[in-house]
Amino acid sequence: MHPVQIILILANLIAFTLLLWRGGMVDRLAVAALTAAQVLSAFLVPWDIDGFRVGVMLVDVALFGALWALAEHGRRWWLVACAGFQLIIVVSHLAPFFAHERLGWAAVTLQWAAWSFVSLTAFVGIWEALADRRFAREGRDGARMDHRGGARAAASVD
Repeated sequence: MHPVQIILILANLIAFTLLLWRGGMVDRLAVAALTAAQVLSAFLVPWDIDGFRVGVMLVDVALFGALWALAEHGRRWWLVACAGFQLIIVVSHLAPFFAHERLGWAAVTLQWAAWSFVSLTAFVGIWEALADRRFAREGRDGARMDHRGGARAAASVD
């Protein structure tokens, strides 16, 4: 296993644990989908047809669909970003069809970079879950800036 993969797995372990602990139901479902995709991808790597990793691609397409559905219904911006990065990963699977030898490693590098951004957005998801709880506790939805009568840097959004 490559050191980059180990670092990403450890980062995901930390972020996913915190999301399970502090997140809401949609965050927990996203963690379940992301974890299942990581495990299934490891098992389906051998399913390869002439350099085209069919098993991993199918898992990535399913994960994109799950993240998109959660982003549509969950009101979480980190899921929108995750779904976008996952779409980049899905499209990168098509690289062998364009230029098999030149784009092979570029596609793998792109997938690792996009997965790094997925990992980073999971950390943003932790912040978003905590902010959502705080706004719910304070009776706000986060769309109104409250300056408590002080100087205002920007107009309030109502």
